[in-house]
Amino acid sequence: MTGGAGKNMEKHLHHETGVPYRPPVQGYAPADRVELPRAPDPLAVTAGHEQEQKKPRADAEVPLGFPRYRWLLLLGDVFLISLAIVAAIGFRVGFGWKALLYYSIGPASTLVLYPLALYIFDLYNVERVFRSWETTFRSAIAVALGTFLAVSVFYAAPLGPYGRGVMVIEASLAWYFLNLWRWSYGIVFQKTGSKVPTLILGAGFCGRTICRLLRSPLSPYEVKGFLDDNLDEIDSERYPAVMGRCDQLLTVAAGTGAHTVILAIPKNRSVRLIRTILDARLKGIDVRDMADVYEALTGRIPVRGIADQWLLFAEGFYLLRADYVQKLKRLVDFLASGLILLFMSPVIAVAVMAIKLDSPGPVFYTQERVGKDRQVFTIYKFRSMECTAETGEARWAAVKDPRVTRVGKVLRLTHIDELPQIWNIFRGDMSLVGPRPERPEFVDLLENELPYYYVRHTVKPGLTGWAQINYRYGASVEDAHIKLEYDLYYVKNMSVFLDLKILLRTVGVVLLKDGAR
Repeated sequence: MTGGAGKNMEKHLHHETGVPYRPPVQGYAPADRVELPRAPDPLAVTAGHEQEQKKPRADAEVPLGFPRYRWLLLLGDVFLISLAIVAAIGFRVGFGWKALLYYSIGPASTLVLYPLALYIFDLYNVERVFRSWETTFRSAIAVALGTFLAVSVFYAAPLGPYGRGVMVIEASLAWYFLNLWRWSYGIVFQKTGSKVPTLILGAGFCGRTICRLLRSPLSPYEVKGFLDDNLDEIDSERYPAVMGRCDQLLTVAAGTGAHTVILAIPKNRSVRLIRTILDARLKGIDVRDMADVYEALTGRIPVRGIADQWLLFAEGFYLLRADYVQKLKRLVDFLASGLILLFMSPVIAVAVMAIKLDSPGPVFYTQERVGKDRQVFTIYKFRSMECTAETGEARWAAVKDPRVTRVGKVLRLTHIDELPQIWNIFRGDMSLVGPRPERPEFVDLLENELPYYYVRHTVKPGLTGWAQINYRYGASVEDAHIKLEYDLYYVKNMSVFLDLKILLRTVGVVLLKDGAR
């Protein structure tokens, strides 16, 4: 791009974003700004939620993500469930040691089953601590599920007494204690959580996107400001100020007490910029890449905020080349799909009869989808739409699609329409867990619109996936962009543990009807 054209483009970008244009400093490479779409972010908060925080030591380790907070929630849950068991036995039998030891054997399984149910309903997502009514509702369902599982375990292997009175009192107290614990946790967390002073290198869209994430009350970072060569001011009501040029990093860091710098310039990093960052690191400043922090905080990879080099050298993608893991995954898919087909056969039979009675046409709906290595296969579903629904060109499905039949609404609401895909898993076209397969027409469109879309085709598509448990029903290119960020996270971090995590969370998503498709 020529100099004149480049300046015009810069002015156009600044006009679009509402940020004044300022020519780049002579002799210094401008900071590249890769535009990230302005999609709603799960961690985005307003400036009103920010509070003054205690300053940590200079050598304090800054975690990526919030695992320590989840462990604290879990430890509190186990203690309070134990307290509920003791109180329930005490109210019904007495508080003597012998009675407590004897009658606690039966309900002891809830020490595992209640936390498992809480996890299924996403109640170890620390962000939900700040949503009291939603937490109250989810915890009630989780305790009910945990109690049902505990009773099932008791009747399957009765190791000790588990009376109905103890069960009801324990469940009621546990629900009350767990809600009180999360409510108290949210208040204390906001008042006492320490944060590390941080600077963001680059005030473009990448920098602003990561800034919004870091201003969450859950974030371990406190953003002091931006450094950028091209911008001298931004929307001060939404973002901190630009405090200097990139080569003033050490000076600004010393003045603000910043211990961490987040590099939000994904491309065209000049030699001088690299030297500045290296000097900062050698002076003891913790330097982190925006994409790494974004991934840890959101469970997504910012596809429009990374360069090819990041994807080439990023840690992860280990299981893509582990042949034994792929064979184990296929064995699990084969056995699990066979058992599901066997046990769900009564449900399948009822669905077949309901579809035939509701509207004329075939029971099953077939469609071409793109699978691993871009191989096209035929996917099977129970028909939930009128037979004339696909007479025109392909279009995105919608939540309230007028083409859906009466029975189809029930099938979609309960996800029973997806059951025939178990046959695709049994055959090997799909896996239980993986990115959802798309139609060839949409794949062609999305590969042109979204960078790195082809990466999701390096694994088998799945019945459920990381995007499905974390994002809503998608019906646009913008939704596909956010789902792609989740899918790339799954491909990069794929593991047996992550698959198990997705399967457990899928149960909660299906029961609460709040997932995507």
